[in-house]
Amino acid sequence: MKAYQRLFCLKFISLLLCLTTSSVAKAWSLPDDLAFHGFITQSFFHSSDNNFYGPSDDGISPGLTEIGLNFSYQLTNDLSLLAQGLYRRAGDVDNGSVRLDYGLLDYNLYSYDAGQVGIRAGRIKYTYGLYNETRDITFVNPSIFLPQGMYFDRSRDLLVSADGFTLYADHTTSFGDFHFKFNFGLPPGDSDEIRFAVLGSRASGLLETAPSSATQLLYEANGGEYILGLSHNYLTLEYQPAPGETLLAGTTDIHALAFSAQYNSSNFTLTGEFSHRWNIFQNYGNAAIDRTVQSQLWYVQASYRVIPEVEVLIRYEDLFININDREGNAFIINGEPGHLSRATDMMIGLRWDIHPSWMMRAEYHRINGTAWLPVADNPDLNALVENWDLYAVQLSYHF
Repeated sequence: MKAYQRLFCLKFISLLLCLTTSSVAKAWSLPDDLAFHGFITQSFFHSSDNNFYGPSDDGISPGLTEIGLNFSYQLTNDLSLLAQGLYRRAGDVDNGSVRLDYGLLDYNLYSYDAGQVGIRAGRIKYTYGLYNETRDITFVNPSIFLPQGMYFDRSRDLLVSADGFTLYADHTTSFGDFHFKFNFGLPPGDSDEIRFAVLGSRASGLLETAPSSATQLLYEANGGEYILGLSHNYLTLEYQPAPGETLLAGTTDIHALAFSAQYNSSNFTLTGEFSHRWNIFQNYGNAAIDRTVQSQLWYVQASYRVIPEVEVLIRYEDLFININDREGNAFIINGEPGHLSRATDMMIGLRWDIHPSWMMRAEYHRINGTAWLPVADNPDLNALVENWDLYAVQLSYHF
């Protein structure tokens, strides 16, 4: 991490701690319409093989650190300002960076007895599935890390936010509530992880984003007891080959469709999501690449609150990068292990709410396959082990 980032991080932590004290808040005389919130999360990982969030193989990696500070300010009855700054360190994928997670103006275009219509503009959060908008807020997520086949961490920049606008509408009926969002914007650009996830190890050029969209319709019945969702993301990536590279300047279009369902009771939650992606590769000048590849992911998870402070979670997740090549023959032909094409994750986790502001989690994962492992943490792909165990512990504070 660079010196200025270390300094920023220390000041950021100090600011978070200061904001939690009522004496400082009174001294600042914060307006009633101005609200501050923040969080600090530290996670540790150990794996029997392979690395996840840093050198976790046969060791302990403190590889995931997240610090966030956000605020909201009601400028007028119809206009509000929201923003969040985020420091994130995630193994060798992200060695520590400070970013604007979101920063937007929210304007209520029209309100009526049964709902509202509005628009948000700026750096917006992309909606996809049940958790994409809140994936950086540990306390509302179900686990230390989300199902990776659907909420890839190694290519999260493509999925989390974009510079653009969101058009939203909420409508209440006698049989349930409907929530609609249409997002349009430009996601952040190139990274080694994103390039590998899209084109594999044969590519070494620059992969740039083009304007993309994300659309979602959610239905909630009985005050959120039942939730059904349909999400669609469209993303275009444009490739600029490196000098002397055999690949041409091609494009990749990704269509991702997700179905979500959730049941909530006072102590029990059952969640399932299914995602199907069409990855369309064109004009790369390579018959092995210029084709359409269909990826598929599904998971089901259940959580039960044993006592008010303790919750148990179990989850099963299945991912195939190419449903027509489940054994990974395309990877094998390229001299790489076939298990890069798939990943099955069976996990059990425990959540302990120590205090309203403090939470601890612990998880065990039994994994078959390596499809979502970051290359930055595992540069020697042929050294990857197909069947491996992952242990994770997380401590979080928020205010």
